[in-house]
Amino acid sequence: MKIKKNFHAVSFLFILVIFSTSCKENLNEPIQTKADLLTGTSWQIQKVFDISSSPGQKIDISSQLPYISQTFSKDGTYTTPIHNGTWELINGETKILFDKGTSSENIAEILELTSTIFRMSMKEPTASISSTWEITFIPVSSSVLKDKSPENNFETLWKEFDARYSFFIIKNINWDSLYSVYRPQATNKTTDPQLFQIASSLLSNFKDGHVSLSTPYGNYFYTEWYSRYPNNFLGMEVIINYLNTDYGTTAGGYIHYGKVANDIGYIYVGPNLMGDQTEWSKGIDRVIDSLKEMRGIIVDIRNNGGGSDILGNIVASRFADKQRIYSYTKVRNGPKHTDFTEYISHPIAPQGLRQFTKPVALLTNRHCFSSAEGTTLMFRTLPNVTIIGDTTGGGSANPITLQLPNGWSYRVSRWIQYTADQEVFEGKGLPPDIPVRITNADEAARRDVILERAIQFLQK
Repeated sequence: MKIKKNFHAVSFLFILVIFSTSCKENLNEPIQTKADLLTGTSWQIQKVFDISSSPGQKIDISSQLPYISQTFSKDGTYTTPIHNGTWELINGETKILFDKGTSSENIAEILELTSTIFRMSMKEPTASISSTWEITFIPVSSSVLKDKSPENNFETLWKEFDARYSFFIIKNINWDSLYSVYRPQATNKTTDPQLFQIASSLLSNFKDGHVSLSTPYGNYFYTEWYSRYPNNFLGMEVIINYLNTDYGTTAGGYIHYGKVANDIGYIYVGPNLMGDQTEWSKGIDRVIDSLKEMRGIIVDIRNNGGGSDILGNIVASRFADKQRIYSYTKVRNGPKHTDFTEYISHPIAPQGLRQFTKPVALLTNRHCFSSAEGTTLMFRTLPNVTIIGDTTGGGSANPITLQLPNGWSYRVSRWIQYTADQEVFEGKGLPPDIPVRITNADEAARRDVILERAIQFLQK
């Protein structure tokens, strides 16, 4: 879900961190090239500054980002626990091109590179914001990485959550008490599968859909935010039966649109908010232009699992009449469980070639999560929008992905998101204006009564 202007989930610093292969010193060797320097050691992040939010100033955001070591190899590839990519030196070896030809393509400018320090600047690599970072790396001492004991892995996991997790107070979690329960279970005789079970049991106390643990022995995810509830979505194969005009898809296949009546447009956004921002902008402009004569439009984000708030904003902005604050966030920024920034406001405003300000019905269900809930917050602040369906999943964490010494990756929630009225919806979800449920009988008959209710609402 998303680093906003200051920092944003996943979430994915991993595509910018660098790199380890072994290299032996030899005084008779020629002067090392930049490629030799990059691939010749392990690097760790020492400092990260946001250099674009406040012109002329550097905002230190190091405490919000992970300690991690990654591999940048001589064959032009790099790897991380969750991402593999390519790299190459360009512009006379003054810049690094990451992930050429992909949606993750990014260019970093090398500011300083020696055997003892590496500094670069680049656009923040997640899809959630547009800001520039200056990152300083230093070589990693091998002793930092070699302690892969069960005890050290548990300690690392516990300490990182203690320092970063945002919902201790809201969820009423006594982290020290949980330490006393689970820490004795991790000993030097604990096997990796056993450690996975111990760590998963510890993390299950959060009941947080953004908290996860990925290992070769299994993956932990909390799923009860949706699994305890009816789905209330029958899939696009049923939706298509309601379309009397089907315009197909746009925005890289993430937006399906058409008409469900001669005067009612339909837009499905999903299954998540991923992809290229330019494609989404051009795509939604095409959609709004095609449906501009409708008396109303249904925007369906059911089963949208989230991704990028920017993409949600691109869609919602085409229905906005003026700028409004749709949400606030506070970001964990200190060692105490109560240490947070002040409220950070997030606006929604008109963008694109045209706006549709006639009545809109937004369809939601329990599978709407993370940035899809951010998108719901955007729509619900617009006066022409009515939300129909079920309550959303209740997850708003802006997680970061970190790595244990043994290579396992895990995610930590870092902020608290609030509604425009500064209410917390974590673990609760955002309720609809008009609740509608798909019953077992409806499902058997392949009737999407939520969609039918939205059509009826807009035709009145």
